[in-house]
Amino acid sequence: MRSLFASSSKPPVTSDAVVFNYQRPTRARLIALGTGGRLWLVEAFDPLHKVWVWQDESNNMEQAVEGARRLSLFPS
Repeated sequence: MRSLFASSSKPPVTSDAVVFNYQRPTRARLIALGTGGRLWLVEAFDPLHKVWVWQDESNNMEQAVEGARRLSLFPS
């Protein structure tokens, strides 16, 4: 199995940008890849399994934050 990262590249670094908690917790999170690329993930919290679940991804911060906000408005 091939690794996503070259052995000389840095591992990805993550940071939370925005967390919404209207009807259900969601977040837009920036992933800084070791190759220099960046990706915004939209995730919703699954309270049963206590994990964040991928919902969407984007290269645009505003689009990811708006997607997380809208997703948070709907009950799970």
